Amino acid sequence: MKYTDHDGDTWEAVNEGRHLLCVASSVSGFEGSSFTREFVEEHYGPLNPEGAQEQQDAPAPALPTVEGVMSRASVFQSAHALVTGLPWGDEEKPSVYDVLSVAKWLEGDE
Repeated sequence: MKYTDHDGDTWEAVNEGRHLLCVASSVSGFEGSSFTREFVEEHYGPLNPEGAQEQQDAPAPALPTVEGVMSRASVFQSAHALVTGLPWGDEEKPSVYDVLSVAKWLEGDE
C-alpha cells in the first residue's frame, strides 16, 4: 500500500508494513530510503493512503458571540454610546434596545 505524507512524498509499505520505503520524493530527498513506519508517521505524518479522497478542511471554529466577548454591562454601555454618540438628525433616534436587537440578529440569535 502507498501513502502520501504532509510534504507530498510517496511512501510504500514494505516488510509486512513495519517499514516504509520512499518511492517518490518532492521535498525531503529521501527517495529510495527506508524508515520504520513509526519514524515516518512521527516526523513526516500524517500519512494518507494514496488514492483516498482529499481530506476536507476542518470546519471553522464558531465565531465569538457578543456576550462571549463583552460582559452584559459593557454591551449595554457600547450600545448606549452608539445611540447617544452619533448625530441622528430630526428623526427619532433608535433606542439602546434597538441596537442590542440588531447585534443579536447579526449574531444569528433571533
